[in-house]
Amino acid sequence: MKKLLMLKSLMIATLLSTSAYADTKTEKLLIKFEKNRVIKSLKRVKGKLNNINIVLKKDLNQDGWKGYAFNLDFTVQGQKLSQKDFLFSNGNLISPELINIKTKRSFKDIMYPKLSKEYFSKKHLIAGNPNAKHTLVIFSDPLCPICIDEVPFIIKKVMDNPKNIALYYYHLPLDMHPTAKTLSKASMIASDMGLKNVDYEVYKVNFSEKYKFDAYSEKNQKKVLEMFNKEFNTKITMKQINDKKLNDRLKHDLQMSEDAFVNGTPSVFFDGEIDKSRSKYETVLK
Repeated sequence: MKKLLMLKSLMIATLLSTSAYADTKTEKLLIKFEKNRVIKSLKRVKGKLNNINIVLKKDLNQDGWKGYAFNLDFTVQGQKLSQKDFLFSNGNLISPELINIKTKRSFKDIMYPKLSKEYFSKKHLIAGNPNAKHTLVIFSDPLCPICIDEVPFIIKKVMDNPKNIALYYYHLPLDMHPTAKTLSKASMIASDMGLKNVDYEVYKVNFSEKYKFDAYSEKNQKKVLEMFNKEFNTKITMKQINDKKLNDRLKHDLQMSEDAFVNGTPSVFFDGEIDKSRSKYETVLK
């Protein structure tokens, strides 16, 4: 009996070792393939690839297919840039795209890491129960039209049903909205001052609609800050907005979004996993 168990353990160890070797071999081939592909693409714009590495590997549960996310660091016209790219492989074939026939959706839609405990920090909790079984994390921009439509609805749902879920919020003001960073930082300051539900109320105001300015072209930071002060009866100054510590806090949120592979808003993670429907949380509300 002991010999049988030892033999079985040895077989399992051998299988795991063989599998690990196959994975390593595949990853090396994928890196070589991706490197050649990117270098060829960068030559057209006289760019240079500085670094490439696999930052996520995900089993797709589809006949041995796995998804691989790469982080690419490169330089174009003197500017250092970073970008994510994806490949799919079953160990024999490589594809830059993989579509699920049943859902008609790309497997890139699920190529996100599972959020670590670091994302569930109390300083980012804006609604719900910190001890709840379920978590909801939102990355959002206060001037994003879709965010304005959906984010206050989600926050209110959790505020009205706080028992089973904890809602964490991360500021992700996009560069396409020049004054969004000022609104995000003003919200941080107002929250520090003790104002309740600031992030929720900012979306309810809908600044660009109420004050008739184009969120994509307006660049007057002071003007938008004055709007915020008027709405919340605060006296926040541009000096406070430009404070280094505050800028570092916002950079932290932006880095957290990058680490989660988030580059668009609103992005929602339910129980640590990306939720493209932005509605799975409703199943646990009571």
